Amino acid sequence: MWQKDAADKMSSLLSELLKIDKIIIGGSLNNPAELDKYSDVDMEVLLSDNAPINIKTVLSAISKNFTTIFGYEIISHSRKDAIRICCENGMRFDLIFRYPTDKKPKKEDDSFASKIDAVVNQFWFFASMILLKLGRKDNLIAAHLAFELCQLIIVIQMLQRDDAKGTNIHRFGDGEQVAVLHHSPKGFHHPILTCKTANEILSVLFSAAAHMDEILDTLNLGYDEKSDALNKMAENLLNG
Repeated sequence: MWQKDAADKMSSLLSELLKIDKIIIGGSLNNPAELDKYSDVDMEVLLSDNAPINIKTVLSAISKNFTTIFGYEIISHSRKDAIRICCENGMRFDLIFRYPTDKKPKKEDDSFASKIDAVVNQFWFFASMILLKLGRKDNLIAAHLAFELCQLIIVIQMLQRDDAKGTNIHRFGDGEQVAVLHHSPKGFHHPILTCKTANEILSVLFSAAAHMDEILDTLNLGYDEKSDALNKMAENLLNG
């Protein structure tokens, strides 16, 4: 299992980047009997002060020291930041950064590119989570997340419309095409899976991934296609 070495390496990396009082390891690493290849590394990082961490710097360092980050989700509160990360090699980290008091205020990036980036990275993180849930035979959560992917593609289209029209208030629409509704191939079957429901979920997953790659290509914001990386991750996580 990769998790113990990864936790040690992550602890060292974060200690170099941030002012930290303590790092607490949680989750399956504390119960080896539950540890499997789907387990992530849970870490709670107790920070020394209330200066907001530079999340982009942390993500960049993780990508450089481990491997390319496939997707991530950021959940922020007044006294903590949570970053859930999946790397292209399947490593996953659930990092919670706790501040001793409320964080100091900072200017948020409200640009079109920043809004798109948050949705895109959440999309690919959810995509990786679907594979995890299928690996553990949790078809209900996997299906829920698969349809979340379709919603996130529609959110991208909504952000495009807001940007084009200069407002997020629209009394009327323009009869827009919602291509993701027509993008799911029929009869999908992955040789690794024998369960019909799991294959149907994978059909939605890979279709949504292909559509996300297509729509991002039209935005010209510098995103690389990720469908191939997703396929490789599926082979790794679902094969045995």
